[in-house]
Amino acid sequence: YLITAHSPQHGTIQRFEEFGESRGWEAIEAWKLPEKLEHEAEAISKVLLKGIEPPKDVVDVVAGSEIVGLACHESAGHPGEADRVLGREAAQGGESYIEPKLLGTRIGSEVVTVVDDPTLKNSFGYYLYDDEGVEARERKLIENGILRELLHNRETAAIFQVKSNGSARADSYDTEPIIRMANTYMKPGDYSLEELIEDIRDGVYIKSYQEWNIDDRRWNQRYVGVEAYRIRNGKICEPVRNPVLELTTKGFYSSIDAVGKDLKFSAGYCGKGDPPQSIPVWFGGPSVRIRGIRLGVRR
Repeated sequence: YLITAHSPQHGTIQRFEEFGESRGWEAIEAWKLPEKLEHEAEAISKVLLKGIEPPKDVVDVVAGSEIVGLACHESAGHPGEADRVLGREAAQGGESYIEPKLLGTRIGSEVVTVVDDPTLKNSFGYYLYDDEGVEARERKLIENGILRELLHNRETAAIFQVKSNGSARADSYDTEPIIRMANTYMKPGDYSLEELIEDIRDGVYIKSYQEWNIDDRRWNQRYVGVEAYRIRNGKICEPVRNPVLELTTKGFYSSIDAVGKDLKFSAGYCGKGDPPQSIPVWFGGPSVRIRGIRLGVRR
């Protein structure tokens, strides 16, 4: 769905979201779309009419699962595709900050583990065997802050002298299987959302985003919040309009000091290749706490 809120005095805010699972009509009923649409329309209207600018000082940020999932997809999944690491995507999707020698080195804090797992039941990116006949399994891209594993097909696995981890997918019978993600997400921790927030004296909770971008090496990333709130002395306060979370990939994963247990997934279609292929994926994660961030603002 796409929601647009407009005020002649305050401008326009848009909210876009996709849904997808590998099951039947019961999935659509479980999404509770009428209730969700009502909440989203009310939330973005409040931000549009009453939102204040984000603080200019260094603050702590709680990022919602939607932002965390997108960051994992864009800054752990795509740069972890072995064909991209080898430079074969340079003319289409770009290159990767990951070099083979960086595997086994630290990219984030110890509380950060990011995986890609096609075997999640009912997921949008579900499969048990890839399109080269390799059995699917969970792939640990980042484990406790360490770059651990790339996504491989049979060819790149031979080059790296490892076994294929079942990452070859094609979007049709007449297209070439290439290295793709499935369901990429950050593993949940033990914190409730309230516990993530209550330890923050001065900060911002960015629940969802309206705009994002990342460079072609997947190193510099930027997310513009849509539903966001000021945090003061551990309490959610007034709405914040257009906060910008902009930092490097290492800065993002290294600044996370606490991971929530509210694991959620978003659906989408991931594009790659030439001619382009589009495949169903999930990206997700829990809410996380990010320390010591200077937010920007989108004018």
